[in-house]
Amino acid sequence: MPYLKLLHAKTPQVHALSRDVTVLGRSGEADIAIRGDRGVSKLHARIETEASGYVIADLGSRNGTYVNDHPVGGEPAPLLPGDRIRIGQTILVFEAGAPSGAAPAAKEDGPQAQPSLFRADQLPYTMAGRAGGTPAVKPEETDSRLLKLTELSKEVMTARSEAELGALVTRSLLEWLEADCCAIVQPVETGDGYEFEIQTLASRPGYEDRSISISTTAVKQALENRMASITSNALGDERFRDRQSVIVRGLVSILCVPLWHEDRVFGLLYLDSADPSVQFTVDHLGLSSAVANLTAIKTDNLRLFDAAVAKSALDKELALAGEIQAGLLPGESYTFNLLACAGTHVSCEEIGGDYYDFIPYGEDVLTVTIADVTGHGPSSALLMVACKTMLTTLIDIGVPLVERVGRLNEYMLQHSSVSQFITFFHAEIDTRADTLRYCNAGHNPPMLLAGEGPVQKLHSVTPPLGIAAVSFEMEAVRFGPGTRLVMYTDGVTEAANADGELYEEQRLECLLTKHRRQDAGALKDTVMTAVFEFSAGSRQCDDVTLAVVEHTGA
Repeated sequence: MPYLKLLHAKTPQVHALSRDVTVLGRSGEADIAIRGDRGVSKLHARIETEASGYVIADLGSRNGTYVNDHPVGGEPAPLLPGDRIRIGQTILVFEAGAPSGAAPAAKEDGPQAQPSLFRADQLPYTMAGRAGGTPAVKPEETDSRLLKLTELSKEVMTARSEAELGALVTRSLLEWLEADCCAIVQPVETGDGYEFEIQTLASRPGYEDRSISISTTAVKQALENRMASITSNALGDERFRDRQSVIVRGLVSILCVPLWHEDRVFGLLYLDSADPSVQFTVDHLGLSSAVANLTAIKTDNLRLFDAAVAKSALDKELALAGEIQAGLLPGESYTFNLLACAGTHVSCEEIGGDYYDFIPYGEDVLTVTIADVTGHGPSSALLMVACKTMLTTLIDIGVPLVERVGRLNEYMLQHSSVSQFITFFHAEIDTRADTLRYCNAGHNPPMLLAGEGPVQKLHSVTPPLGIAAVSFEMEAVRFGPGTRLVMYTDGVTEAANADGELYEEQRLECLLTKHRRQDAGALKDTVMTAVFEFSAGSRQCDDVTLAVVEHTGA
C-alpha cells in the first residue's frame, strides 16, 4: 500500500494511503493533520486514486502545493514513487509498497495493482532501480539491457533516414520485449480527438495485417505532459474498454511512450501483446523510454540535416534566379541619343520585386520605367518578370503609352492574386521634341531637376496596377538639355536608421537639389551612398531601386 513519509520530523512519521481520497491540512478535519506549520492551509491538498495511479490536487491553498518543486496547477498531478511533496514548509515523500517495519498490505488481484502512468523523463532510471526501493531488475539483466542499448545506439547513429531509424528501433524492441507489434505513431489532433498515422510498424509473424489500439487519454497525456503509460490488463483497463480490437484480440499488455527531446514530442512509441506470459513491466517501460529518447534525438538531428540540405539547395536555386533576374535589368549605365541613363537595384533577399528599364521606342523616343511589386521573394520576382515581358512586347509592337499601361493593368487584374499589385511609373522621353510624357500608377513621385528652380514631382493620379479597372491619362512636361529625371522605389525613402527614423522624401529632395549638377552615374552613386550610410546598422527590409536619366544636350 502506498504511503507518505514525513521528512525532518522529530520522530519518524509514516501515513499509509488506505483510502481512495486522503486530505492533507492543518485542520483536525484533515485525514493527515500537519501541526505547527503556519504555511499549511486548514485543508491544503488532496491525494486520490485514479485508474492510472495516484494523483495530488491543490485545494485552493494560500501557499500552493508542489511536487518536486513544480507547482500543482488546476489539474491534479500524478505521483510516482520517490516524489517529494511540499506544502508550506513541510516535505513528504510519496512511496509505493508497505512502510518499513509495517505488515505487508494485501495485494490487489491482477496486474493492475502496479502504477500505470509515469513521467517520461524519470523512466530511464527504472533500468537501474526504483527510487526508495529495491533494484527493479537483477544486475546481470541490467548489464544485458545496457549492452543492448549501447549496440542499438551505434546503429542508430548510422541511420540515414527516419524510415531506416524507425525500422531499426521497432524491430529491436519487438525482439527484446517479445511483443506482438511495435510501432512509431504520429498523432494528429482533430476536433473530435486524435487520429494516428503509423510511420513504422514491426509485427510478429501472423500479426502483420491488423490495426493497433491506442488510448486517446494516453496520447493526450504523452503529448501534453510527456507521460508514458503501461497496462498489464488491457481488458480491465477502463481506458481501453471501448476498443473493439482490444476485446477481439484479447490484448493483455499495452505500452505507450512519447518520443521527446528538448521539450518537443516527435511521436509515440507503441507496443502491445496478447500473450499472458508476456506482460510489460515498469522495467520494460524504462528500457522503451531510453530507446524513445534516443530515437527522438536522432529524429531531430535527421530533420535538422534534411532542413539544412533543403536550404542549401534552395539557396543555390535562389542565387541562380537572382543572376537571371539581374540579367533582365538593363545594367547600371545606358545611353540613347542625347540621354545618359544610370540605374541600380539592391534586393533585400536573393531575388526581389523591384524593376527598372530603358527601352527604345523608335529612333527618337526612349521609354523609361520603374515599378515595385508588393512583397519580396520568388512570387514577386515572377510577377515582375511577367510585367517586363509583357511591357517589352507592347513596346515592340507599337502600342501607345496609355494603352500599354491599361493592358498591363488588365493583365494584373486577371492573373495576379488579390493581395498583389504593382506601383508603376512609365514614361516616354522624346529627344527631338525635348518632352517627357508619363503615366504614374500609384508609384512614388519621380523628381525632375531642371538647370534651375525647384524640384518638380511627377505625382500619381491613378491607383497601382492590379487594384481596379480604371482609365489612365497621360501627362507631359518639358525635358530639355541639362534636365535630370530621378526615379526610385520606396526602399529609398523608407530606409530606416538604427533609431527607426525613415530617410523620407524630403531628405532625398534636399540631397538632389544640392547635387543637381552631377551627371547621371554620379548622382545615382551619391543617392545610394547617402541612403546606405543613413541606414547603416539596421536591417534592410525592402528592395532599393534607383534610376536616373540625364539630357546631355547643350
